[in-house]
Amino acid sequence: MPSAPMFARTDPARRGPRPSLRVVPAALLMVAATACSSPAPAVPPSPAPASLASTPGSPPAASSAAAPAALPAGPCGDDQPGRYGSELFTPQPVHTVPFSADLLADIYSPAGDPATCRAGVVWVHGGGFTQGTRNGDAEHAWGNAMAARGYVLASIDYRLGTGAPFSLDQATDTQSQAIVTAAVSDGQTAVNWLRGAGTAYGVDPQRVAIGGTSAGAMSALGVGLTAPEQDRACAVVSVSGDLDPAWIGTRPPPVLFIHGNADDVVPYDSSVTGVDLLTAAGGTATLVTIDGAGHEITGVPTPDMVQAAAGWFRAHAAATCG
Repeated sequence: MPSAPMFARTDPARRGPRPSLRVVPAALLMVAATACSSPAPAVPPSPAPASLASTPGSPPAASSAAAPAALPAGPCGDDQPGRYGSELFTPQPVHTVPFSADLLADIYSPAGDPATCRAGVVWVHGGGFTQGTRNGDAEHAWGNAMAARGYVLASIDYRLGTGAPFSLDQATDTQSQAIVTAAVSDGQTAVNWLRGAGTAYGVDPQRVAIGGTSAGAMSALGVGLTAPEQDRACAVVSVSGDLDPAWIGTRPPPVLFIHGNADDVVPYDSSVTGVDLLTAAGGTATLVTIDGAGHEITGVPTPDMVQAAAGWFRAHAAATCG
């Protein structure tokens, strides 16, 4: 596998003005694609403590409480009505396995699943590239929520740096840039591993996506955007993340950004700009805004956040890759 490109922030002052927001009632989640090549799926409403809104200027997708329609019948047998969007299964006990030297993955999978193969997700924890763990409360919540919907999720370790946490905009020296590069490389290793060894857990190697929170979201974006096309994850979900514009090439994978517009750790404009850059590159990108929320959304997710992420993975990994 080609090594991950060395990270280097190219334009720290790239952010544009923050747009005005269209806020919707707290019980309604709207996910709408911004200039995307395929429409985002409708996401059923569920209670949430904060208002959620799609990217300004995008028409909202219709909201419905009905379970998603079944996927077309295929050889995997994962075409149960509501699968990948609704909670149909009880998660199995977590299974911890090595996926690389000194790096472990916690495997979350559905019990009693009749499918012979299913969509997989690599999940990357946050912590400013120096802290955090694959088995924190947030990661456990994401893993169980996705397994309950029929995914196999691998919550992974990656090489951490030392010292104070930092974000991409603060990775201005050689040491911090090397830490980011290592995190992206480990994330790609996990994607490749899940496509191979993951078949033991019933993962379809053609349908693997990646997501994460904070620094984990930045790492997931680096994985999704810099890998050779044949190794690329089908889709990316970024919760309070950021990307380097230099990562964006041709045919970027679909990316869902979830971000609070009161985030004072990783600025909300990071995701606004990410949508603009990916759209300009011909990609599919959507921003779900959590009105009034800060960086705390990188902890245990709300039901609406889970539904948005699960819907994105369903549309862009489970139903079709990309």
